[in-house]
Amino acid sequence: MKSIDIKKKKNKLSFPVKTLIFTLVSVIAIAASGIIVFRLTSAEADAAINAEDNSLLLDLRKQENVYGETLVNYDPEQIAVPDDTDRVDDDVRELPGEVYVPGEYETGVDISDAPVNLIVNVDGHNYSLLTKAGTVGEALDEQHITLGPSDYITGGDLSAEPVPGMVISVIRVNRKTRTEVETLYYETVYVWDKDMYEGEYEVLTKGKDGSITRTYTLTYENGELVSEVLSDTKRVEKTNERIAYGSRSSFSNSRGERIDYTKCIVCYGTAYIPDAKWGYQTYVGQRARPGVVAVDPDVIPLGTKLYIESPYSDVGDYGYAIAWDIGGHVKGNWVDLFVENMDMVYVWGARDVNVYILEDQSIDIFALRSDYFVFMDR
Repeated sequence: MKSIDIKKKKNKLSFPVKTLIFTLVSVIAIAASGIIVFRLTSAEADAAINAEDNSLLLDLRKQENVYGETLVNYDPEQIAVPDDTDRVDDDVRELPGEVYVPGEYETGVDISDAPVNLIVNVDGHNYSLLTKAGTVGEALDEQHITLGPSDYITGGDLSAEPVPGMVISVIRVNRKTRTEVETLYYETVYVWDKDMYEGEYEVLTKGKDGSITRTYTLTYENGELVSEVLSDTKRVEKTNERIAYGSRSSFSNSRGERIDYTKCIVCYGTAYIPDAKWGYQTYVGQRARPGVVAVDPDVIPLGTKLYIESPYSDVGDYGYAIAWDIGGHVKGNWVDLFVENMDMVYVWGARDVNVYILEDQSIDIFALRSDYFVFMDR
């Protein structure tokens, strides 16, 4: 009986041993469960990225990180790798204190098939993107992030291979135009016309304003104005207005005739008849007759054809005249008018008259006088 009891005692395990065995079994079970879950998660991720349904590629999950929202094609789980570990398993991407570059680790284990984490800034949002795409452009296409004709990216090229930690910013470029118009106001140009009278005007060319139209191209990047460039200029020339004007002087006499003249002189006017000494002889050798006047040659040159207007109602105009004579008393602005008899001298008396120098010096002043025939035979 004693020997049997001793044998049973030897087969019995101590409490510390039992505790150790239980701990080892538990650790092994937990580790196995973790590996199984991790393998299942990777398998689901591979199925998602290879699926034809693009909606699976846009699995948006909220993450607590500095980059805000995370676009994931794979579970963003990371396995901590001790500093002395000489190999990396499965989807390890980040080592303590550094970002691991895809390829072979120290032992030559290839981990290039693991997803790469990119930071994508687009349309006012920041995303953390996990991708297995071969280029940055393909990674953006996976998330349906398209670039317009003028859009571009910073932080890398579309053809570049994704690198962990790469920050890609999509710059949206928008262009608008702004137009401003400057008016070129026309000017008025006056053109003298020798055949027009003073005070007469005629529009030869109607004026029209011109313009300068400038078009500016405004470039916005992500809604912010970055440049403003003059892109086009159109000019429409102005048309100046041309107006003809005249300077010919004229007036209408008491008979309604229009008298054209170049100069008007106010003179002291008297009348005379042939005297006993000179008779009808004039200074220029021509016969005196109504229409012949004596002048001061320093004021009115001899031979000048005139029209003498009376501004008074008691006597009419002396009419057309020619400066053929002079007189000892005729000095300065003085004209002495030849008349038929002494009665007319008294009627005329002495008064101021308007002496017009005719514009047309080729006319026959005696043919224009109604009293021309009276002196023809003397």
